[in-house]
Amino acid sequence: MARKDRTSVICRVLYYLCALSLCVLPAFLVWVWLYADLIAMQNGIIPVKAIPLPVPVSSRVGMVLVTALLLAPTYWGLFALRRFLKACCAEDYLGTQNSRLLKRFALGLMGTAFLSPVCGAVLSVLLTMHNPPGQKMLAINISSNQIVLAAVGALIFLLANLLKRASLIAEEHAQIV
Repeated sequence: MARKDRTSVICRVLYYLCALSLCVLPAFLVWVWLYADLIAMQNGIIPVKAIPLPVPVSSRVGMVLVTALLLAPTYWGLFALRRFLKACCAEDYLGTQNSRLLKRFALGLMGTAFLSPVCGAVLSVLLTMHNPPGQKMLAINISSNQIVLAAVGALIFLLANLLKRASLIAEEHAQIV
């Protein structure tokens, strides 16, 4: 009995953290708009001399849109994770749609991992598009964080498939009894 209570408490804590992150992500876009100059100077890929400061409004808009595009799969996945955790809080671990919700979360993680290098390249173009010819840059960066994020997403996707099999077996056993 104590194990069920512990699992329910952990699911509830994760549910609230997920709900909090769903509120914080849109605020992150406002932060990108307000501190675009600071973000551009500390990007680590493009030399600061190549970025026109202050960042023009068109580049700021582009930065916010590209960041929103990068966060969209994560946001979609977090909505699915929140619904999954809500079902787990109600102790519905093997529900019919839980595996589908967990798969959506995994796809959101993998989507963010795969979009990240593309968005980084687009950001490098956006930050240097106002430079004279010959000083524009295209920077492509693939980091181990993106590879780990894709691997974790793939692992969660695999676990979601196993959860679906477990729910089918549990349903079959319930019909026998």
